[in-house]
Amino acid sequence: MTELTPELVAELKRNVPPQRELEGIEIAASEPGGVRYEIDVPSSVLNYHGTIHGGFVSTLLEVAAGMATYAYGVSNVALACSTNFIRAVGAERVAVTAEASHKGRSTAVVHCSVNQASTGKLVAEATYTMFLLGPLA
Repeated sequence: MTELTPELVAELKRNVPPQRELEGIEIAASEPGGVRYEIDVPSSVLNYHGTIHGGFVSTLLEVAAGMATYAYGVSNVALACSTNFIRAVGAERVAVTAEASHKGRSTAVVHCSVNQASTGKLVAEATYTMFLLGPLA
């Protein structure tokens, strides 16, 4: 993995939407086509069952896919995704990883997962097709 300098972390976080619930993202590792981060999920994103809302899980996955693609040095947006929700968990620390399996001229395919940080158990996984907009400005 690439050395995580403050400059790299700042660049990767440019890909994070300005939502209060995402402010706690801590990037642990990155390389072109890959990223790993952790976040303490706030109770404000729990559904009425007391578990993380699927929309927030999807947001965590898409942020990871965008960061992994951004680490190639290209601006990007999600073109398509397929998500599997495996395990319901409450407000706790989760680890999110993304790794690209393909990067072409106009698209990249990125596989992402959310795991419980304490146990490593899989919470959700997704495959994203990212559209590459061009070099970072």
